[in-house]
Amino acid sequence: MTCKDTSEVGTTEWRNKGAPPPQLADGIGPPEALVEGSLHWVTLVGMRGVGCIFGIISFDLADEVFEEIPHPPCRQLVSGGYSLSVLNGCLSAAGFVDAVHFDIWVMKQYRVKESWVKQLSFDPSFPGGRPWPWLSFLRRFPKVICALKNGEILLQDNDSSLVSYDPVEHRFKTLQMSGLPKHVQALPFLPSLFSAEATMDLQL
Repeated sequence: MTCKDTSEVGTTEWRNKGAPPPQLADGIGPPEALVEGSLHWVTLVGMRGVGCIFGIISFDLADEVFEEIPHPPCRQLVSGGYSLSVLNGCLSAAGFVDAVHFDIWVMKQYRVKESWVKQLSFDPSFPGGRPWPWLSFLRRFPKVICALKNGEILLQDNDSSLVSYDPVEHRFKTLQMSGLPKHVQALPFLPSLFSAEATMDLQL
């Protein structure tokens, strides 16, 4: 995906938005989070000595412009890489800060660097003491899916397992669901009263 062409639902026309930011010149994968009408990706934005700095690039769907969003003020996180999600409507970044600690940061006020706060930090071991099968060399981490109504955090492991974390009891629980394929991707879903068909009719 090169991110220089855009199209609206219900139309067949594509608009060329010019060259993408240099951080996205080599293409990107699917966006990780939709917050405040903007899509967000983690990408390499610079170097610090012999290490990398991973930042956040957004694309505003209304204005159709790219922007770099302030990353969390955690050196270990931004140099090791992290994933994005949405927690309680806020942009969230999560990743390992060392071999055993997994941090979740939340941007309380969108686009405000000083509003990043560390919401959780824990040792992400499965019940029974089995560690997450993550590989720092491949920049792979558990993915934060969403915050559940009971206050627990839903995460997905690299082998597709779904796990909930209770921040009060500091306990993990593997969610057992039968009938699922071996490899799945969990996504948060919010019901809408607007159908895609109706949206296309409005555009036409």
